[in-house]
Amino acid sequence: MILGLLSCSCNGGKKKQEMERKNVDLEVLAHEGIRIDFEFNSDKPTFGDLFLIVGFENPDRPHNSREFEKLAELGFEQVDDYFGIKNKTEIGDDVKIWMFPIINGEEVYHNQGPFDAIRITYGVLRNDKKTAELYEKIFHSINSNLDVTPMFEGNRIESFGEINKIITETIEYCRAELKVEPGSDKALQLDW
Repeated sequence: MILGLLSCSCNGGKKKQEMERKNVDLEVLAHEGIRIDFEFNSDKPTFGDLFLIVGFENPDRPHNSREFEKLAELGFEQVDDYFGIKNKTEIGDDVKIWMFPIINGEEVYHNQGPFDAIRITYGVLRNDKKTAELYEKIFHSINSNLDVTPMFEGNRIESFGEINKIITETIEYCRAELKVEPGSDKALQLDW
């Protein structure tokens, strides 16, 4: 009888730990954003190549390839040394989606490249849920126009459906656990 009770207690403990771990992960995703790294399979771009995503050439940084020019319709702008899609509404953060150049798994600043990957970040807590549709559009555009492998948390992404499920769970976490609507003034005031 005691063995049966211990067995039940252990299984319940494992389930509780899994739920706590999931909540911690969702909290991190809510605050820090959902990050997809697009690892370059062949040619690694320089800053001049990445800059073409804004729709014109950088006069100070020459490009080696015009691949990022195909992504200009997404609406990225240069924001300091990075790129972002700025928010045109009063709801949410100033930048809806960020793009960072990556070397050795780390975001780099004031670096000419070449880069191993680009990271696209969607701040769930700080933006309204419609931003998820933009994030999906960016995912498909990058994946179909560049020779890349999309990765999330070190694992290859086979379809955006995997990420969409995580986005939905993170939005639900914001509402249920953090008691805020993503993109609201109250959400923007939360500290992390």
